[in-house]
Amino acid sequence: MWSHFHGRKSANMQPLWLYLHFPHLQLDSLCHGVPSSQKQPPAAPNEQVTSQHSLVILHHQSNCVLQLNQAAIDAGIRTGMGLGTAAALDQHLQVLPYKSDVEQKKLVEIAEHLYLVTSDISLFPPNGLLLRIHNMLMLYNGLTGYWRVLKNQLKDFQVTYYYASGQSPYAARILARTAWNQISDHLPMLQHQIGIRQLTDSELDKKTVNKLARVGIHSLADLMALPLKDVAKRFDIDLVTYLGRLSGEFHHPMDFYHPQSKFQRYLELLYEISHTDTLLSPMKQLLAALEQFLKIRDLLTQKIIFTLYQRDNKALTLEVGSAQGEYQAAKWASLTTLKLDHLTLQAPIFALELSAPESQLRSPDKADLFSASKGTLSYLQLISLLQAKLGEEAISQVILDDDFRPEKVNKYVPPQLEVTPKQISTNPLRPSFILQTPQPLAEKVSIIHGPERISTGWWDNQQITRDYFIARNQHGQWLWIYRTSNSLWFAHGFFS
Repeated sequence: MWSHFHGRKSANMQPLWLYLHFPHLQLDSLCHGVPSSQKQPPAAPNEQVTSQHSLVILHHQSNCVLQLNQAAIDAGIRTGMGLGTAAALDQHLQVLPYKSDVEQKKLVEIAEHLYLVTSDISLFPPNGLLLRIHNMLMLYNGLTGYWRVLKNQLKDFQVTYYYASGQSPYAARILARTAWNQISDHLPMLQHQIGIRQLTDSELDKKTVNKLARVGIHSLADLMALPLKDVAKRFDIDLVTYLGRLSGEFHHPMDFYHPQSKFQRYLELLYEISHTDTLLSPMKQLLAALEQFLKIRDLLTQKIIFTLYQRDNKALTLEVGSAQGEYQAAKWASLTTLKLDHLTLQAPIFALELSAPESQLRSPDKADLFSASKGTLSYLQLISLLQAKLGEEAISQVILDDDFRPEKVNKYVPPQLEVTPKQISTNPLRPSFILQTPQPLAEKVSIIHGPERISTGWWDNQQITRDYFIARNQHGQWLWIYRTSNSLWFAHGFFS
């Protein structure tokens, strides 16, 4: 998209606004979805690819075409055309209902991206962004430098947009929605461009426009030529307020966008997906957006949640965890791939949503500068891979418990659980191999060391009183044996 500049350096900082109008935001979201660095995923052989067919977005109330792709334009379909006429022009026409919430989510995503380079952004849902830019020009060495940086940010999204600057929010909005596509801070030019617009291009309602037309006022120049006092006498106060805000004489209050504290991103697919191997590609697109969200905030998250929307079926939820916490898309993608191996789709997927409910500050791993590399995976990263592959319940960690009974001294806990080490004496010799059930001693042995009395367990009705010995049998094996209070002998373990 070509840009036009009429910039000049000025000592005084006059108010200047920039409006971005996205006329095909839902269609662009379906066709591209995410920044252009992420390619559209290839479809599986039996997936229905729709990007080459005529596609229109239809307004459900007026039954008219709102948005359409190039294939539909080539077939002769135009915006405002009824569904019957459009279907007659292309028998393979694909029709999707207009969803304003899809456009609003995409609008927030673009605002989040632009917030990296500009501070004051106001949302005009479902398809417009207003930027206050006069306070940013010194940072970018003027209007030309500012627009160059902003345009580079917009280039990441393959979306159609119209743009214009103006001396007021209303002025910039009118010029952008009429596709002026120029950036200027020259006030006489901006005023002239506003003046030649018709009243139907403004935000005035149809009743007010007709009322003004009856007295010979058809353009904004005609309206702005009237003194505000005369307008106040003949029309209501809303028109006076609008005219004052349009010219910049009245203050126009704005609610500016603040970045989201939690990540949540929705992606509607252009085609339905029935196989999990194809599902990974749009998931990677969402993970790339998650990485950018976490990276600019210096955060990481330990759990992400995919919501998979199925046609004519309940949505599926896929939780992916990382014991260490990650922010990089590639690492989350490898964990997600392992989870997908156990997922069965009950119906085709038409949309995805990714959320990260909790996040924490990222602190880099601290290691000795002179220590050798100990591998590509940390302990917690390995645990995360095993849990993703085998299931969280299949992985446990063995710790020492404060119980001297040999059968109960080892305790299994989840590996990511932070456990405070018990102050347990480990001086007594213990064998490497413990029998799950002690076996009666049925051979001759020579006692080498002992006894060591263990008398405990009175608190849970599993009391034991045993005298343990280290012994050696005739084959040279070292055994851990014990004698009960009624002089019965058992073997309980073997030393390596």
